[in-house]
Amino acid sequence: MNQFLTLIDRLSRLAEFAAVALIFGYCTLMLTEVVARAQARSFSFTWEFSQYAMAAVFALACGPAIRTAVHVRITLVTEKLPAGVARWMDILANLVALVVVAAIVNAMWTKVSVSFDRNILATSVSKTPLWIPQAVILWGFAQLWLDLLARIIRRVTNQQFEWRGEDKEQADV
Repeated sequence: MNQFLTLIDRLSRLAEFAAVALIFGYCTLMLTEVVARAQARSFSFTWEFSQYAMAAVFALACGPAIRTAVHVRITLVTEKLPAGVARWMDILANLVALVVVAAIVNAMWTKVSVSFDRNILATSVSKTPLWIPQAVILWGFAQLWLDLLARIIRRVTNQQFEWRGEDKEQADV
């Protein structure tokens, strides 16, 4: 079981790395557009690709945010409950989230496969095959599902389930 959880953690770090790389790509695209507009020009692809990048960043960062506990949480009720009750409420909430994210993953899988099968292209000048950015978003939501599953497993087995600044590989220490 620990190998499975370690694999999920490493995949989560990979998604986090991809999200950071896409943020830098987004910034590069926007700076390119600013410079081009300063010279009375514009690149048609910068806005389109930056939108794909932001959607992918959102999806790819969701799972790592759950794993490292940097997501928005409302603990008004759970702080008032005994630790055991709060723990089981957290498990229940994560199970509900797992079902909701599974539905999102299923919907994204359908969207990606339809776009791929029908060779649907963006209506912009770039004619980007839409399955490519959609597949990155699918990856992000699938990673969120895995991170939720790992959180539930760790919570049920009383293992550490959140890393707040402690999320490092042993080689990094």
